[in-house]
Amino acid sequence: MRRGLASVTLLALILSSTPGAAEQSADDRAFAAALEARLRALEVERQNCGRTLGAATEDAFDALDSVQRASRATPQGGQTIGERARVRAAQRNLDSAIDGNYDCIKGVETEQASIRATLTDPARLHSENERLRNELRRELLVLLSDVRIASTVLNAGTSYDEFGQKMAVVASRLRLIRSQYAIPLNRGDHRSLGAPISDAYSALYAVMGDWKQVRQAAQEVASSQAAAARAAAWEADFYRRQLRAALLKQADAQRRFGERRGTALALVQTATRLAQAEEKTQPAVSVKK
Repeated sequence: MRRGLASVTLLALILSSTPGAAEQSADDRAFAAALEARLRALEVERQNCGRTLGAATEDAFDALDSVQRASRATPQGGQTIGERARVRAAQRNLDSAIDGNYDCIKGVETEQASIRATLTDPARLHSENERLRNELRRELLVLLSDVRIASTVLNAGTSYDEFGQKMAVVASRLRLIRSQYAIPLNRGDHRSLGAPISDAYSALYAVMGDWKQVRQAAQEVASSQAAAARAAAWEADFYRRQLRAALLKQADAQRRFGERRGTALALVQTATRLAQAEEKTQPAVSVKK
């Protein structure tokens, strides 16, 4: 309870008693409020760190108890190979959960310490605020670069698997951005850049499903053609009907794929143009992979 009260009042004390607090910009004060909210969320995360450990501990005790009971119930006593393997597996899971709990708590406490240090130093608060804003812009430009690479593969239409790999890279970077830059994202930093990139990614992701359906439809056509070629005269009509249905399904899949691919590529071009236009009014950003 005391810790919670200290967390709630920390921001008020900083803004009221820290020299130079009156000169803080509204943006920096909003950033401080967001950091306070993050502190409260971290406290919840810290409390949840032990959940996996608790479950693993319970499983380990259950496994050991079950094996011991089974051992005592047999005339020979001892443990079977399978029972020993079960106990070892439970112990490995417990060891892993212990390490994970330690890493979880350490990570939370490290971030908490960093936030508290930032909140008590107005200059550091402003510097961190600007750093996050600038880094978000740089990461968005890298994300756009990854999106454009994926769109190039889509435009060529040569390899669905390669397109999937490029999209996995985009998805991974997007998750990183959402995790590390939640505060500037939530307050709308660089929305004019991020929104069109997000639209382009969503369209590309949707096209993945259409391309997959085109591949499946082509396989069905090939299978129907082979079946029709092998069919006896008395069953030829049946297989020809199956082939016609497969061809219609393929044509429909190709039509949807073509339409959505065109939309996705256009959205990527729009995001690229907007980014290039913004570059003319913003300081140059070095984009690193």
